[in-house]
Amino acid sequence: MSEILPVIVADLAEERAHGALLEVAHEKGNAWVPLITAPVDPRLHLLEVYTPGRSEPLRLLARPLGPPTEKGFPLALSLPEALPPMDHDTIGQSRPPVRLEEDEDEQEVTAQRMPLPPPRVPQIAVPATSRLDTPTSVRRIPVTAPEPQLSERHRADLAGMTPPPPSPTNLQDKLIGRQLAGGKLEIESLVGSGSIGAVYRARHRELRIFVAVKILHESFQHDVEFCRRFYAEALAVSRVDHPNLVRVYDFGQEPDGLLYLSMEFLDGTTLRSLLERRGRLAETRIVELMLQVTAGLAHAHGKGLIHRDVRPDNVVVVATHDDEGTLSETVKILDFGIALNKASGDNAQRQGNPSYMSPEQCRAEELDERSDIYACGIMMYELATGKVPFWAEKPITIVNRQLSMPAPLIAESRPEIDPRLDLIVQRALKKAKADRYTSMRELRADLKDMLQAGTRPASAPPSGPMPASAPISAQPAMSLPPPAMPSVSIPPAAPVSEPAPSEPPAASATPPPPRPSKAPEWLEDRGDSIARFLNGMATGSARATELADVLSNDAVAWLKPFVEERDPNAFAQKLAELDRAVRILAHRADAKALWAVSSTVHGLATEGTQGPNTRAAKAAALLRLFADPGMLGPVAERLLTPDDDAREAAQTLLVRAKVAGAYALYGARVKLAVHPRARAPFVAAMSAVGEGAWPVVRAALEKIPPAALTGGHPLASELAEDLLLCVPSVRDEAAGHLVATYVRSTVPSLCRAATRALARLWAERARPLLLGLLANEDDGVRIAAIVGLREIGAVDEHAARRIAPLTTRTVPHELRVAALQALGSMTIEARPVAVPILAQLVRDGAAPDDATLLAAATSLVKTAGPDAHGVIRERADRSSEPLRGQLLALLA
Repeated sequence: MSEILPVIVADLAEERAHGALLEVAHEKGNAWVPLITAPVDPRLHLLEVYTPGRSEPLRLLARPLGPPTEKGFPLALSLPEALPPMDHDTIGQSRPPVRLEEDEDEQEVTAQRMPLPPPRVPQIAVPATSRLDTPTSVRRIPVTAPEPQLSERHRADLAGMTPPPPSPTNLQDKLIGRQLAGGKLEIESLVGSGSIGAVYRARHRELRIFVAVKILHESFQHDVEFCRRFYAEALAVSRVDHPNLVRVYDFGQEPDGLLYLSMEFLDGTTLRSLLERRGRLAETRIVELMLQVTAGLAHAHGKGLIHRDVRPDNVVVVATHDDEGTLSETVKILDFGIALNKASGDNAQRQGNPSYMSPEQCRAEELDERSDIYACGIMMYELATGKVPFWAEKPITIVNRQLSMPAPLIAESRPEIDPRLDLIVQRALKKAKADRYTSMRELRADLKDMLQAGTRPASAPPSGPMPASAPISAQPAMSLPPPAMPSVSIPPAAPVSEPAPSEPPAASATPPPPRPSKAPEWLEDRGDSIARFLNGMATGSARATELADVLSNDAVAWLKPFVEERDPNAFAQKLAELDRAVRILAHRADAKALWAVSSTVHGLATEGTQGPNTRAAKAAALLRLFADPGMLGPVAERLLTPDDDAREAAQTLLVRAKVAGAYALYGARVKLAVHPRARAPFVAAMSAVGEGAWPVVRAALEKIPPAALTGGHPLASELAEDLLLCVPSVRDEAAGHLVATYVRSTVPSLCRAATRALARLWAERARPLLLGLLANEDDGVRIAAIVGLREIGAVDEHAARRIAPLTTRTVPHELRVAALQALGSMTIEARPVAVPILAQLVRDGAAPDDATLLAAATSLVKTAGPDAHGVIRERADRSSEPLRGQLLALLA
């Protein structure tokens, strides 16, 4: 395919401007030229200059030099190779100011020199005026073309500059007042920001409470794999329920790509802030806080979730009151799972803060709960000493020390510390994860024993052996005897009579923080509750499978009494059973049963009564399961399978899931890339999702390899084409640049899809490229360009002149009909050009077939109105049925 040159147009009133611009182009000079539409970018364009006395425009090559000024667009002009040499007798002639009269308004045309080097090159400025004449036999309606309105991004592109990123203040102003999740959340103020994103306070319309909304940085929006993982992990976090884990209410991605997570709004302080104020904490308080941290992490680990970023910044301490009104502290763990930075040439497991990363995380290995145990050891050391055990100026040095350097003892910085805490920390910080605690519960057990036994005086040695669950070998730097191995608990030691040095004394103006007298009841593990849980697990799977079978056979029979259930406990039990059954149905890709359940739960979630513990809130938690791309994946694969009677239910389910459904569809499309019949249903379903699919489409297009543009990777070319066909009508200039590269693809089908997509993203900015594509050698590309010009309302007189030749007999039928339909959508000033062509096709029978004649007649009625009735009636009288009836129907 030949190189595509975008077409820009100058409509000038002064005939002498023609010669002036020709002179500049001959000497490859620069000039300011008023344009009807702005250039696309700094690349080479084809400039068409229209003047009153010439039937054909002057065509020059033009390279934009920057954004426009009050004089016009600065262009570097040159002659196309096909043009003959100009007449040198006209070069350098004096052109004095010329006074013109137009509608009693006087305008002056003055040749000027642009102050651009080299000075010997003639450079002029041509003023913009409205041209009243036209080289056609039909009177032209005078219309002054408005000046192009350029965005800040467009101006920066013409200047060859990268637009500066918006400042944090601008981002804050932009987001405050914005509504998310279909209006459920309204952002009110900024709370704080970090490397992952910014946190805002927002009001939840349905729950009528304040929530914290984390907005992830824009860089995450363009990684389709990260976004898909974000959905899966956000869903998992939103479904855990533990007092020491922050509650997640909702999550999602807006049509413009914005990723958000709404969660419990905490009025507390982070452990980081606590350390900055106090320097270090007393060992008793460290144990109390870490008991809650390990309780929350143990619960999450039981759900299969690994935090990967445990550190004081992600732990908040909130002052609360228990049932007796006693002031106490509750720990809340934040950023569970979603704190992972996206992988960028590095394994995702390695992302994190080097000071808290386990050795296996530094090596980018697969992580399990023992990595969080290592981070807890780091955090306990920091709480006790006020510093991390491994620190250096360079992150790579910290990583090397995490991998090889033994952990220092707390006693080296605080000799008075209880050695039992030192031994616990030492075991948690073992380099080999097999030598650490096997689970968070095992670590909690030693912490709990230490708390229940009490703390010893600062100078007293431990009065008993360590339990068998915590064997720690002696090290040269450790001035403690090797621990004995009998499996006994840590015996109690004498209570501390004075506060630790890091805590303020009792007489201080700052009172000590609230502290529970004993571990809360929910921290304790009771054997009978664990047994009940295990027994329930043994039979729950069978019940879930049975319920899934019932829902597959007759969903209404089970769902009707479920909806009518008013007993809260019974409703909660049935909801839990339904949760497990839905997962089985999803694994089976039973779209019909899933759609029945989804519709029912959606109705419950939108019941009038709202609140954290209502039926609606509980149903909404289950409804979020249908926003998991991983769960929807089998359904999407079934949708892309041909000849399936459940395809309609599958598409409806995915469309309702919006962006999550789009992620599932994309994953299925990639998985079934070798199956050609999966393409059409994929495009149909993604198009049905609409704007909700745009974040997925945009991020996926950025992952397409360059070889797709040349056809070197056929499967990638097909995927890119399908994604481009799914682009909705959204204004996204940055994405328009990406699509413009596909427009220049040498694969015709890919160029066609990109041409259609470009108009939806760039609107008026795409016009020069679309005009240039009308001369493309591929008929499909020309049809796409015509459709794009119609969509953006850019079929003006200059577009009409380029479209008119496509209505002749020699043009293929589909292209000819598309051209005639475009002439029916032209602007008012284009009618003098197009109406005579349409009238001739209808009156003289120049149309090669009835379909072309009918298309011409339809466009003529749209543009000429009642004036076209006589021509159409005359042609109808000379036509036979059914054409005669179709023509007369246009006059009704």
